[in-house]
Amino acid sequence: MNSLTIQELAETGQSTVRGTSFTAYALSPVKWLAEIVDAARNRHFFAQFAFQVVAPDGTKDIVFPKRTVYLGRSGMTYDTTERTAADVSWTTYNNVDGVTATPAISLSGVAITNHALRTNAMNLLDRAKEDLVYAIGDTVDYAVSTALVGATAATSSARGYQTVYGGDARADSELAAGDTLTTDMIAAARMKLMSTTCKYWTPSSPAAEASSSATKNPWYPDDAEPFVCFIPPEMEKILLTDSQFVNAAEYGSDKVVHSGEIGEYLRAKIIVTNNVLAYAASVTGPDASTTAVAMYRCLMIKARKSVGLAWGIEPKLTIFDFPSRAEQRILLETAYQAKVIYDDAIVAIDVSQS
Repeated sequence: MNSLTIQELAETGQSTVRGTSFTAYALSPVKWLAEIVDAARNRHFFAQFAFQVVAPDGTKDIVFPKRTVYLGRSGMTYDTTERTAADVSWTTYNNVDGVTATPAISLSGVAITNHALRTNAMNLLDRAKEDLVYAIGDTVDYAVSTALVGATAATSSARGYQTVYGGDARADSELAAGDTLTTDMIAAARMKLMSTTCKYWTPSSPAAEASSSATKNPWYPDDAEPFVCFIPPEMEKILLTDSQFVNAAEYGSDKVVHSGEIGEYLRAKIIVTNNVLAYAASVTGPDASTTAVAMYRCLMIKARKSVGLAWGIEPKLTIFDFPSRAEQRILLETAYQAKVIYDDAIVAIDVSQS
C-alpha cells in the first residue's frame, strides 16, 4: 500500500441507474418499492485485531516501537561473587527497535448527475455512500490480511512466523486433497505461539522441521489481546462437523464476541472471513513452493502484537455539488498502511481447500 491510488467511477447518468427495462401498459399500475435488496457483502475482521494508530497532522511516518524480545534469564549477565576489585558485569541493552509505517493516500469517488438523482426512485447518494464506506473497509481489511501473509518466516538463526501444514505435508507443494483444517492443527499453532522455541522448515529435500537458534517471544492469550485464528467459510464447515470442536468451543459466554467469531477453542477466537488468502493449484504458494492443490493460508495471531494499522487519514467522506457537470460528487479520502510488528506472533496454517 505504498503507492498513490485514485479510483473514480465513471460519471453516473440516468441510463446507468434506471435498472432493467420491462413492458408496461398505461392502465396497469406499477409500484416501485423505495428500497434496494442488497447484494451479499464481505465482512471485515482482520483490522479489528490490529494495533491501530492515527498520525497527527504534519506527520508522514508512524513508528511502532517494540521490544524485540525480553532478555530473560539467558540474556542477562549475573555476577555471583562480591565485586570488591572489579566492576559489575554490565549487560548490553540492545533489545529495542521499531517498525515504520508510511500511510499511502487512497482516494475513491462517485459522480451522479442531477438528472439521474431526480428521476430515480432510490436515494442514490445514500446508496453510493454505503458502497464507498463498505469498499474501503473491505480494502483495508484485505491489506491487513496481506501484510500478515507477507511476514518474515523463521530461519535457522532468526525468529519469525512459523508454519503448520495440513495432513503430512511439509510444504505447500506437498498438500493433497483432504489436508484440511483440524482441531489438532489449531492446538499445534497455539503451542507454537506460546513456546520460546522457534521452529522453521529446512530447505532440504525432503523438508524437515527444526529448531532455530533464535529464541522467540512466548505469547499468551488474554482478554485484551487474545489469540485469533482466521479461517475461510470452507474450513468453518469442517470445524462445525467436528464433534471435538463443537463440544469444546465456547458460545454465548459473557466475553466480548468479535465480528465473525463462531466460538473459542483452546482460548483462541475462531474468526470466519472471506479475506483469508486463497491460492490456486500450480502457482507460487505463500511458502514460495509451487502449490500442488488449491489451498488457503489460515492464520493464528496474537492480537495487537502481530500487525499494526497506521492511519494517515481515517476514512473521510465529502459530498459536494459540481455545477459545471450538473452532478453531485462523493469523495472518500483516506491514507493507511498495514505493517507486521512481531513476525513471531504469527503462525501460518496452510491447508487444502477441500
